[in-house]
Amino acid sequence: MRYRGLVVGMLVFGTAQAVLAEDVQYVNRNGTTYREVVQTVKTPVSETTYQTHTEKFYQERLTTEMQQSERTYYTPVTEYSWEAYTPFSINPFAPPRIAYRWVPRTRWEPRTETVQTPVTRRELVPAERTVSRPVTTLRMVEQQQVTRVAVAPPAQPVANVASRNVIGGVADLRNDPPRQGAISLSPMSTLRR
Repeated sequence: MRYRGLVVGMLVFGTAQAVLAEDVQYVNRNGTTYREVVQTVKTPVSETTYQTHTEKFYQERLTTEMQQSERTYYTPVTEYSWEAYTPFSINPFAPPRIAYRWVPRTRWEPRTETVQTPVTRRELVPAERTVSRPVTTLRMVEQQQVTRVAVAPPAQPVANVASRNVIGGVADLRNDPPRQGAISLSPMSTLRR
């Protein structure tokens, strides 16, 4: 019967505690009677530890190599040669004549050269690293819970009127306020006002 009530209690309140043992006793403290229930309860406790291990992964590696290649380019080549020409004359009666002048001639020639060209290669290389990861474990721990409920109030003392020895008395009036004022007024000063 107690087990069925425990299951219902766990479902209603949503706790993950399991009651293992229950001890009921009555305790008197300061005149009050308490019903004390000591329960041994299993509660879940989670512990987190860090575990290290090595894992493999691929990392990128860039490699740059210099490769030789040939390229063709055109360059200007200028040559100078003598060229004959007929100079213009203002005199129409002058005989024609031939003159020579130094004339440049430019042509484009192809040339080939060897150059170093950087070539970058991308590779994925396997590597290892050490990683620490959290690992959470759940274990059950036994704890004691004490519940106290007041059952009976403390006993009230019975008033004993006959135990009084003195009824009435004379009061000490030395600390009472004074009966006279500090300044006395004469009857004449009151009439002048």
